[in-house]
Amino acid sequence: MESPPRPSARDVLSLISSLVDEAYVVGGIIRDRLMGAEDCADLDLAVRGDGFVVARQAADRLGKGCAFVPLDEENGTGRIVVGRTHFSLDVSSLKGDDILEDLSRRDFTMNAVAVSLADFLRGKDERVIDPTGGAADILRRVVRACSDRSFRDDPLRILRAFRFNAALDFRISQGTLELIQASLQALESVSPERIRDEMVAILSTPHCWGVLREMDRRRVLDSVFPELLPMKGCGQSHYHHLDVWEHSLEVVRTLEALLQRIEKLFGERGERVRSYVNEEPVRGRPRAALLKLAALFHDSGKPATRTVDATGRTRFFGHERLSRSIFEEAATRLKLANREINVMAEWIGGHMRPMILTGQPPSRRALYRLHRAFDREIIGLYLLFLADLGATRGPARAVGDEKRALVQVQRALETYFEIQGQARPPLLNGHDVMSLFAIAAGPYLGSLLNRLAELEGSGEVTTREQAVEAVEEFIRQDTDTLSDQ
Repeated sequence: MESPPRPSARDVLSLISSLVDEAYVVGGIIRDRLMGAEDCADLDLAVRGDGFVVARQAADRLGKGCAFVPLDEENGTGRIVVGRTHFSLDVSSLKGDDILEDLSRRDFTMNAVAVSLADFLRGKDERVIDPTGGAADILRRVVRACSDRSFRDDPLRILRAFRFNAALDFRISQGTLELIQASLQALESVSPERIRDEMVAILSTPHCWGVLREMDRRRVLDSVFPELLPMKGCGQSHYHHLDVWEHSLEVVRTLEALLQRIEKLFGERGERVRSYVNEEPVRGRPRAALLKLAALFHDSGKPATRTVDATGRTRFFGHERLSRSIFEEAATRLKLANREINVMAEWIGGHMRPMILTGQPPSRRALYRLHRAFDREIIGLYLLFLADLGATRGPARAVGDEKRALVQVQRALETYFEIQGQARPPLLNGHDVMSLFAIAAGPYLGSLLNRLAELEGSGEVTTREQAVEAVEEFIRQDTDTLSDQ
């Protein structure tokens, strides 16, 4: 028996129209239509009455395939979701006495536009209600706060302004920037989860470097990531032309340029690399955004590990380990998921390891060891490494390092994908080694198996007989070493 067809957006809107006396389509979809863009997948309604109750009633009547999601019962906001990813519709109670007051309380003028639901259903969406001049600001591509109280009402709007700046390529008005700076302290009252979501949304846009630069100029990043403040003004070695903080921002810029050129840089492997960076370990949070966040933190441990020796040489011993720790604390504070934290921490803690690709080509065994340590996340590590190297242009940096590293990363990824495509069971497992060599289970057995896996992965051992000979040689070498001590 076939399932009934899912209701369309028009079906849902028509049902809500029958449940309330007054309703308006507001915000994003009206803004996008004024911009000449295609309709967005999600809708927002403001209704006379309790939006929470209206959303629940509509979802119940629509039945199977529709779900009600409670958002804010106290303020009368509920969500109707049609299908798992089809579309959603947020229903909110009108704020104030009428739609004009409701719109004036919204975040930005470009979102303070509405069309009555009746006009919208009749296709008369040119009858825009626009009390704050939002239509003109949309044409001018400007983000402007609806009122002086906008950021006091919800300080998260500070970050949202920059999200629209990044996603729509709208400039933020000078007056709004001044209001943002005057309201920065209020960000401390915003929940970490909300800050996380807005920051990830900013980092998910393909060209956010300039927005991050402006956020830094306005001290917004200082409020969001106070852990990064010590990086500012921290001088580096002669390999660098920028201080630690400016270098980290430059890594983001270089990384974004790399992400735009993946197919050109990696040829037939480009599609697989692109698929990797677009994956979302947590829904709505792609690896590309996580890579940019890792770029901001990758050198955060440098200020605390900075030393200058008698010859004037600047070093940062162990900075990658401290950077990892600093990041983990910040990520935990912002309530990132453990699986995201683990991935980014591995990139940050391991970001120096691909430096072997700036010299002579490493052996296949060395590559296998590196790839085994990071598994699929080696792709992200290589991208971070290339961006880091590209943002390092001091007088000590050898001419050709960047080009040589790119060629070696291209070859290393070919090796990685080749090995992945040839994955097969080990020639000898733990039981085999214990039986053949009377080795007990424990750390030494693990060491033997790891060394054998490297030889197999590098193609130096391809048969069971060779594997047995290799283990015999490991044991002989280990015995000789012990006898010499």
